[in-house]
Amino acid sequence: MSNKGYYIYKKKHKKKKSAGNGAGVLVFLFWACAFALCAWLFVIQWFDGYQGKYGAGVAKFFFDYLGQSAYLIPLFFFYWLIRSVKNKSANIFTFLIGMGVSLAAVAGILSALKDVFKGTSIDGGSIGLACFGFLHGLVGAAGAVLFLLAVLFTGAHILFAIPWLGTFHWLVNILKHDFETWNEARAELKTKIAEAKHEEELTDPSAQSLPLKGDVPLRSKPEIRRPVAEIIRAPKPYDNTPAPAKPGAEPPEKSDKKLDIANFKLPSLDLLALPKTDGVLGPSDEEIAQATALLENTLKNFEIGAAVTGVSPGPVVTRYEIKPDPGVRISNIVAISNDIALAMKARGIRVEAPIPGKDAIGFEIPNEKPMMVTIREILQDEVFTSSRAVMPIALGRYADGLAAAAALEKTPHLLIAGATNSGKSICLHTIIMSVLYKSKPDEVKFLMIDPKRLELTLYEGIPHLYDPKTNCEDVSVITDAQGAVKSLQTLVKVMEKRTKIMELAKVKNIDGYNKWAAEHNEEKMFYVVVVIDELADLMLQTRAAIEDSIQRLAQMARAVGIHLVLCTQRPSVNVITGVIKANLPSRIALQVASKTDSRVILDSPGADALLGKGDMLYQGTSDQKPNRIQGAYVSESEIAAVADFLRAQGGPDYPQQIFSDASTAAGGRPEEGLGASAEELIQALNLILERRRVSQDLLKANFGSSARATNILSVLEMKGYITKPEGSNRWEIHFDLIEQGLNELKAASGTLEK
Repeated sequence: MSNKGYYIYKKKHKKKKSAGNGAGVLVFLFWACAFALCAWLFVIQWFDGYQGKYGAGVAKFFFDYLGQSAYLIPLFFFYWLIRSVKNKSANIFTFLIGMGVSLAAVAGILSALKDVFKGTSIDGGSIGLACFGFLHGLVGAAGAVLFLLAVLFTGAHILFAIPWLGTFHWLVNILKHDFETWNEARAELKTKIAEAKHEEELTDPSAQSLPLKGDVPLRSKPEIRRPVAEIIRAPKPYDNTPAPAKPGAEPPEKSDKKLDIANFKLPSLDLLALPKTDGVLGPSDEEIAQATALLENTLKNFEIGAAVTGVSPGPVVTRYEIKPDPGVRISNIVAISNDIALAMKARGIRVEAPIPGKDAIGFEIPNEKPMMVTIREILQDEVFTSSRAVMPIALGRYADGLAAAAALEKTPHLLIAGATNSGKSICLHTIIMSVLYKSKPDEVKFLMIDPKRLELTLYEGIPHLYDPKTNCEDVSVITDAQGAVKSLQTLVKVMEKRTKIMELAKVKNIDGYNKWAAEHNEEKMFYVVVVIDELADLMLQTRAAIEDSIQRLAQMARAVGIHLVLCTQRPSVNVITGVIKANLPSRIALQVASKTDSRVILDSPGADALLGKGDMLYQGTSDQKPNRIQGAYVSESEIAAVADFLRAQGGPDYPQQIFSDASTAAGGRPEEGLGASAEELIQALNLILERRRVSQDLLKANFGSSARATNILSVLEMKGYITKPEGSNRWEIHFDLIEQGLNELKAASGTLEK
């Protein structure tokens, strides 16, 4: 390039550079003036003292048309200027439309507020008044405000181009993050509080273990209610261990002495063992105070406000009455019963929530040193001695230490159930001994059925023994299933006979009849207590016949003085059927293996939490909830002493109430009047043994007459050779009784074949 060309290029380039600098200065001047204008608008709108002559006029112009919404004009312009600097493509016309729509909507809303809040300085200007007035005339005040809000959101969307969906998600994420942060902080605070509380418990001696001596930190001093009873002291230790049976020992012999009711003496309490206790039941006051403090501290650790208001010491368990603070739910306290048992180091805790008649919850906590309850201390207690019942029974002591007794005739039937070695047989012996100590043989008699052959045979030969199917010379404790069936079926006939007698006397129960008999010089009726030691074994062998007889006796025998005491170690629905259970309202449940077994007995759980060894739940006819009782203990040596005392005064004695069987008198005609001769009966029994079945058609084909077949069938049923279970049309044949009856009939008629 020549020098001339260089100078020409340099001159042109210099002109272009000068022109570019001039344009940039103009652009900068424009933006500076725009920002200055926005700032001036902001000052004249927001600050009255700095407006000047022209500024006041401009501010008044905007205020007259837009009211307080004019304050937003400089703010909107500032937003547009900043957006224009960052983005060259910002459209001024879109901005002006969005700003105008937004300002008109805000002015209209301000006019609506002025219409509501009259007398205030709120003003929307003439434009706002026009907008609100137009919409108010169309859709009313509320509709006008809603439409103005819709217009405002539209203007804001045009002005700011807001992504509403993204904004919503952004707000949700912020709230979620804030909630998670708050939750983590709350958990951390809770952990720090728990650690601080734990450190405080470690430094507090009273929270580490039970207070040994001195003051006990209690919310309130509980009331200790010990039972007021005579303190019985034994002059010398008494061994309750049963005397060992001698090898090859035989059952006690029956007494040949004639029973003299007029001079009959009831057994003396001297035959029973004295209690080993010194008369103070349950733990000491110091032990109760320590346990109360630990119980309240345990509830406090679980943030449960409650106080121990009362303590009832018992021989085996002590009941602590806990009164919750207002607002504390009972279920919250019951739910931590296992935790309380762990803290108290207890074998098991039973909760009674609430205690009937009290505003407290009962926690029955086992004592460290349980005490034995003897039958003697209950028999000499005022609860038993002052009872006017014909058959009062001593049960033991309640959880609060008071003596527990009941009237057997009021039960009216009693079911005793529990697992093996839970104290079931001892409870049964206690009931029998209670009646023997209160009633004479002419007042109460026992029909005893003992399939185990071990328990009730101790009472063999006592004058209270009774069996309706045999005479008093041959009566004994029934040990075979077929004999039990026949005795119960005969007892049903005794019940029916007594019912007819009471109907003729026009009385409704045994008490009324005995009063009538005393006035008319007639023989009184005695009470009959049917004791079955193991119902499960009988149900296994002769279920239908046993269940049928028990059902009839349970439903109708109460009025005629017949009462049932059933005992079983299998509390299942196969033994305690719905029919039996429905007619035995009074029940005693000893320790069982599961809550299911407890529900079978009591219709409620609780027996599974018992401690065994006589610890029981008793539910009478009038009890809403079962009561916990520690059963009274009676040893085998005590039973033997009482039975020997009774046998020494004579054997069983009672009138025969139902016709005699075929073995009453050899050579006689025991079947006379029963509808069949001895020869016909022998022929019918041989036919049954040969065909192994029986029916009216079979007897009719053999004897040639429907009437004779019906009579023979009735005789066979009355004598117990055949039975028809309830709800069945099939005859049940007792072949062993038939063979025995055949031999006796042949011997009586002189036709016994050698």
